[in-house]
Amino acid sequence: MNGKKFLMGVATAATQIEGAYDQDGKGRTIWDEYSAKKWIKNGQTCFRACDCYNRLDEDIELLKELGVTSYRFSVAWSRIQPKGYGEINPKGIAYYNRLIDRLLENNIEPFVTLFHWDLPVELDARGGFLNREIVDRFTEYAKIVAQNFGDRVRYFSVFNEPTSLIDFLYMRPVGNVKPLGSMQEVFVAIHNLLLSNGMATRALREYSRSDMQIGIANVTHVKMPDDKCDEAVAKKAMFEVPKDSPFGNTTFLDPLVFGKYDENLLAAYNIDASEFVQGGDMEIIACKPDFLGCNIYLGERVSDDGCGNAIPAQPKINASYGDMGGDIADSADSMYYGTKFIYDRYRLPIYICENGVSLPEWKTLDGQVSDAMRSDYLRRYFTQFIRAGADGVDIRGYFVWTLLDNFEWSSGFTRRFGLVYVDYETCERTKKDSFYAYKNIISDFYARAEESAG
Repeated sequence: MNGKKFLMGVATAATQIEGAYDQDGKGRTIWDEYSAKKWIKNGQTCFRACDCYNRLDEDIELLKELGVTSYRFSVAWSRIQPKGYGEINPKGIAYYNRLIDRLLENNIEPFVTLFHWDLPVELDARGGFLNREIVDRFTEYAKIVAQNFGDRVRYFSVFNEPTSLIDFLYMRPVGNVKPLGSMQEVFVAIHNLLLSNGMATRALREYSRSDMQIGIANVTHVKMPDDKCDEAVAKKAMFEVPKDSPFGNTTFLDPLVFGKYDENLLAAYNIDASEFVQGGDMEIIACKPDFLGCNIYLGERVSDDGCGNAIPAQPKINASYGDMGGDIADSADSMYYGTKFIYDRYRLPIYICENGVSLPEWKTLDGQVSDAMRSDYLRRYFTQFIRAGADGVDIRGYFVWTLLDNFEWSSGFTRRFGLVYVDYETCERTKKDSFYAYKNIISDFYARAEESAG
C-alpha cells in the first residue's frame, strides 16, 4: 500500500444532499416523484435535502477542515441532461465544474459516481432498466460527463450499489406498488444495467484522460467466521447464492470481471439467459474495471455446521443492535474478511466506497453532538481495513458514509449517518465529535505513512 496515494475521504450522493430539485433547469427524478406522491417516510421530501447546491463553498470548507484527500460525490443525471436524453443543461454542467475546480484548488481529489439511483422520470416511464434503450441513453450520458469533466477527474465509480437499485425499483418497489411478476424480468434489468456499465466505461475511457481509474461500487455481503469456524467456510459462504434473494456477491461482479453469470445463481432462479443476452453482450459487460468498490457497513458472523457449511452464528449476549441490524460493534472485522475474500476471488484493487453507521442522536442543550459510538465505529472498522492491506489485499482508499446527515431515501430524514449534524429546518451544519475523530484518523494515517516511507 502506498500511503501517499491512498485516498481518505467521505462519500455523498446528489439526491441526498443537493436539494434545488427544480432549480436552474434540473429535470425530475424518480425520487422527486416518490416525494411528491408522499411515498417517503413521514411524507418528507428530497426537494431541499441539505441544500448543498446553494452551499457549495460552505461544504468545501468542511472538507478542508476535515483533511480529506478525496471527495466521492455523484453527478445528478437530470441536472446535466434533464430528461435523461437530448438537451444538455449548461447550468448543471457549470455547477459540477465549479465543484470539481474548488476541490482541486484545495488538493482534494474528485471521485465521481455517475449514477446513484436518481433515474430521470422520462426514462423510468419508458421502462427504465427493463428497456434495453437505457443502454444507449446511459452511454450518451457517460460521454457528456467525460467530455465535460474527464480532463480533471481521475476516479469514476459508474454505478453505486446496483443491488439496491434493482431491488427498490423492481423487487420491493418504493411506495409498495406492484413488483415485477417474474424473476426473469429482474434479470433483464440486471443485464441492461451491466450493459450500461460496460458501455459507459468504454465512453469514459474514450472521451476522458487516459490515466483514469474506473470501477463500480457494490453492496458487499460479508460473512465472518466465529471463533470455532474455519475462515474457508466463511469464504465459501460469501459467494454462495443467497436463499432469499438473487443479490449475492457474484450477481454483478462475476459478469463484470469474468464475463459470465454465476451458473449457480441462474439455476437457483430458473433464469434463461438466452432470452436477454445478445451476441457480444458479455464482452461489453466484462469491461476490465480498474478497481472494485466495496460498500461495507457490517457483516454476518457464521459457524460451521460440522459438514463444512456455514450457518448463522449464535449472537453474543452483549451484541449491539441498531436500525442497521446485526451486531455493529462486533462486525468490525467485516472490513478485513469482506475485502480479503473479494480480493482473493477477483484480484482487483479495493476501495471502501462507503462505511459508516446510523445512530439515534440529537443536538444536546449545549449545542453539541456527542456521537462517541460513531467515533469508535470508525476507528474499529478502519483498523480492520488496514489489517487487510497488511495481509496482502491491494487497498487504495477509504470513504466514510457520510459527510452530512441527509435524505436517506425512503427513510427520509429519520436516519443520521453524518459526521456533520444538519438541522433540516434551517440546514445549519454542526460538526459532531466524530468529525474531529475522523480528522485525527486521517492525519494519523498519513503521518504514519510518511514515517514508514522515510
